[in-house]
Amino acid sequence: MPATIGLLATDLDGTLIGSANELPLYLTFHDRIEHLRAANGAQWAACTGRTFRSFWEFFMPMRRYGVVPDYVIIRHAFIYRLTVLGYVPHVSWNVGTLFRIWRETKETSAAIHAWHSTVVGGAIGVRTIARTSARLAVRFDSEEAAEVAEDMLRLRQREHKHMQIIRSKNQVEVRMVPATKGTALAELAHHLKVPTDQVLAIGNGHNDLSMLDGTVAGMVGCPNNSVFDVMTLVCDVGGHVASHPSLSGVIEIVDAFISGDVSSELPDGAAAPESRIRPAKKHDPKSGKRAGLRRSRILIITSITYAALLAFASFDAIPLSGLIRRPLELLVDAVVKLVSFL
Repeated sequence: MPATIGLLATDLDGTLIGSANELPLYLTFHDRIEHLRAANGAQWAACTGRTFRSFWEFFMPMRRYGVVPDYVIIRHAFIYRLTVLGYVPHVSWNVGTLFRIWRETKETSAAIHAWHSTVVGGAIGVRTIARTSARLAVRFDSEEAAEVAEDMLRLRQREHKHMQIIRSKNQVEVRMVPATKGTALAELAHHLKVPTDQVLAIGNGHNDLSMLDGTVAGMVGCPNNSVFDVMTLVCDVGGHVASHPSLSGVIEIVDAFISGDVSSELPDGAAAPESRIRPAKKHDPKSGKRAGLRRSRILIITSITYAALLAFASFDAIPLSGLIRRPLELLVDAVVKLVSFL
């Protein structure tokens, strides 16, 4: 059944812009956007984790073809609207988002400490492979143990919606996601008074999952260069998995929903990766040697500098001469007292 698209949200890197070979498709995509605007009064939002300046530079090729989004969501959360003066911020939302990120960053550090104690504390056959204030990754001796730990953490995740849990075989990772494209897209749809079933979201990476789970956008899709998790999620919620990559896939998805010919099947050859968790960094003995050499150089330069200043200070030839001589005088007094005691 043909769908009414009132708001189109597209990821940027790898989705909207994939390679220079897609330049001929820019005009085709421009025609699709203009058709949606004319038919439904639709708005288009480009969603990216980039800063605004990085987005503006990266988007330059499309801009030259007159392809410009009505809204931009940057750094996954901050909303900007196109006006005659350029893009202006959604002030109340952006300020509130800054406060939420600050608050959730503090909560994350405490949560990861508590979760680490729960999962690792005293357990046998589990090893911490990464732990920071925003990320925890542990490895178990069996997939069954990792699955139990994942279930335990997901129960606690209900209290921390900004935490993401990923399990791959016998490894479990928890990471902070303080702001998501999904929350920003939900706010934008609410602001524009576009119902969920008229929102179409398209993305290809893990940071797009929050707007592809069917709760924010009633229509979802992904190009065939998407990560496996995105493809499976899109299939699960009845979205369209394109047979083409990047911008070609985006055009295919828009056409599929306009025509009602949506396909929710994984492409041939799609398979889960062996592991999505970044391995712990290996210790590099050479880096330790380089650090030792740097410290030695700093010590030598400091000693030479002090000796030169001390030589001038001995004749009161420079300001603060007494202050410069004082450390040496204290050292000499200490040595004299020590010798006298012996």
